[in-house]
Amino acid sequence: MAVGSVQSVLVCVASNVGQAPCPSGTAPAVVQAYVLDASQAASIEAQYEPFDYAKASEVWGFAFTFVVSLYLVAKASGIVLNRIKS
Repeated sequence: MAVGSVQSVLVCVASNVGQAPCPSGTAPAVVQAYVLDASQAASIEAQYEPFDYAKASEVWGFAFTFVVSLYLVAKASGIVLNRIKS
């Protein structure tokens, strides 16, 4: 799924000759660039939100609890199987 397209864009590059649309010491140049569609801007900008430590701690706590629970279930199963075997 394409989120943009390749288009020609005007940029200012370093140059000894300054020209009208660019600041002093730069000149306009046409380059090929991948330009995002406006409909995709929200999904890209959502990635740059501040890090949510509360959400991260919830996910980490859930994962840690899940792993410890699996360990305890496996340990209890091993004890039960050893009792049956002996």
